[in-house]
Amino acid sequence: MLTREQIDSYERDGYLVLPELFTPEEVAVVRRAASDIYGMENRPEIWRGNGGEFRLAFGVQHYHPVFDLFLRHPRLVQPTRDLLGGDVYCHQYKLINKQPFGKLDFPWHQDFANWNVFDGMPEPRALNISVFLDEVHEFNGPVIFIPGAHKEGLIHADVLPMDGVDQDGAHTITGKELERLARANGMVAPKGKAGTAVLFHPYMPHASSPNQSPWPRSTIYLTSNRVDNHIRNPTRPEYVAHTDFTPIIEVADNALLAYEEAATA
Repeated sequence: MLTREQIDSYERDGYLVLPELFTPEEVAVVRRAASDIYGMENRPEIWRGNGGEFRLAFGVQHYHPVFDLFLRHPRLVQPTRDLLGGDVYCHQYKLINKQPFGKLDFPWHQDFANWNVFDGMPEPRALNISVFLDEVHEFNGPVIFIPGAHKEGLIHADVLPMDGVDQDGAHTITGKELERLARANGMVAPKGKAGTAVLFHPYMPHASSPNQSPWPRSTIYLTSNRVDNHIRNPTRPEYVAHTDFTPIIEVADNALLAYEEAATA
């Protein structure tokens, strides 16, 4: 469970870092599962850039058992419940891979803009959890936040195309409003070892540049939404915006290592 100090920090800054939430042994299990996903071809859930570069894979819990276990891991489910104050379901779940010297980047945006317009999510009673599968540092395209800017609510954004990332485009923030927020609040780019988790608010403006290093940067993103805030008018495929609103049921805390032990027995 999160402490009162951690909850206050999230509400004040719009994000919370949980360093090394998963052990190196647990990360290794998930990283091997990610390698399986990277090699898959001809699945609609897996999107690549125009040059064939792997970008992301949606709904990975449906076609790999490790990601199903990870989705239900208590170290992810419990903090979400603490911050959202009720049962949650999985709205979106994806694996993102920034290949070394790759081209994948994300312009400034707020996730709730897409969730509200494209999926019919009523209120921002949801959050993202990203878990690092590789060490994240300043060279391999970390996500940048504007701390406290989630308190601004929705910021005007234009829907612009994103190669191999979002077939419907994304609500991209540009212009003086973004400059005002950055100058007033500064910017941060959470970094850390593999296994670190970052939770952030759906109103949090964020962006990231391409991986400019020879080191990979793979990340799992889980979007948890309160069950009573389920989406009302989905326009995107089910693997992008889930329509199963069943509350997430936790697995045992040692589920990842138990799976690996059984698989290698």
